[in-house]
Amino acid sequence: MSTIACDTPSQSTADTRSALDEPAWQAVCETAAAQAQKGCGLSYDHYVELFSFEVDRQLCRLPEDQRAQALQIAAQEWDYATPAERQETRDWNAENGYCTHGITLGCCPAGCGS
Repeated sequence: MSTIACDTPSQSTADTRSALDEPAWQAVCETAAAQAQKGCGLSYDHYVELFSFEVDRQLCRLPEDQRAQALQIAAQEWDYATPAERQETRDWNAENGYCTHGITLGCCPAGCGS
């Protein structure tokens, strides 16, 4: 299972909490979604992997108190999946004859299973 390590220090309760800049976060998600769409080869599972990984990377730039709201937006509008959900999908694919891209083994344009 993949985990995401954030370099940002956690905020103490004494710190001033700020509101998430939703338009800026949505722009981040839109960019991540566009990049994922270009690289997914029309595989939904691979799109989710690419998009969610980039969201996790960008999430580390936000203060901890804004991350839950940011993930909620990413999940509702662009199908973000947690690392655990992505691992569950990968496991299901492997057990049911699909490659890591979510395509039937032997049919993947990336050569998976050939």
